Parts: sequence; structure tokens; C-alpha cells
Amino acid sequence: MKNITTIKEKQIAELQSICISNGIEYHSMEKLIQSERVKRLQKRNHYIQQTIDSEIEKSIGNENK
Repeated sequence: MKNITTIKEKQIAELQSICISNGIEYHSMEKLIQSERVKRLQKRNHYIQQTIDSEIEKSIGNENK
């Protein structure tokens, strides 16, 4: 777990230095990254829900036969 934290801190420091060198505010970049994470999670949750719904429909269809 310590190794993961170290890697994450290095990545954040690297991103901050890149933002500074390109004149971009780090906090805006952080918000953008967070919104991408949320979007991916929502997309994955939607896919999982679709899979669950289709399995339920199949199960109900098999019971009615």
C-alpha cells in the first residue's frame, strides 16, 4: 500500500510540474481528471445495470415457457 501511495504522489508532482511549465492551473486539471473518472464509473455502472436487466428478462422469459 505504501508503494501505491508513493507512486500516486510522484504522479501528482509530475502533473503539477507539467501544469506549471505549460501555464495551466493544477486545480482545473484535477477537476477535469475527476470528471473523467466519474464519467467512466457511470458508463461502467450503466453497462452492469444493462447486463443485470437482460439477465432478469431472460430468466423471466424462461419461467413463462
